[in-house]
Amino acid sequence: MNINQLVVAGRLTKDAENSQTQKGTSMSKFRLAVNDRRNDDTLFLNVLCFGKMAEALGPHLNKGLLVGVQGKLKIDDYEDKEGVKRTSVCVMADDISLGPKNGDGASKSKSSESSDESVPF
Repeated sequence: MNINQLVVAGRLTKDAENSQTQKGTSMSKFRLAVNDRRNDDTLFLNVLCFGKMAEALGPHLNKGLLVGVQGKLKIDDYEDKEGVKRTSVCVMADDISLGPKNGDGASKSKSSESSDESVPF
């Protein structure tokens, strides 16, 4: 049996970059900082979401926001401009849950300054 399932929670390191693919599908890209509770290590993960999820959540994905992501780990090998072999790691999001926007270090949503509720997708 093969399973590629990842669940992480962390804070956005900057506002999400919202764009469209060459075929016109909405895309949102962001970087998540995930702290290890046992030591001071922090894992930084690139996350991608597409389609209606990107359209609905993209405007709310602001720096500092606590986010839970469930998805698949994607690893690609490529060669850079200098011919050096590189590896790219990202999470292809299947589900994203936004944490509370209550001023505890999480940034406020641009569309709702007074909301203390979570916004699940």
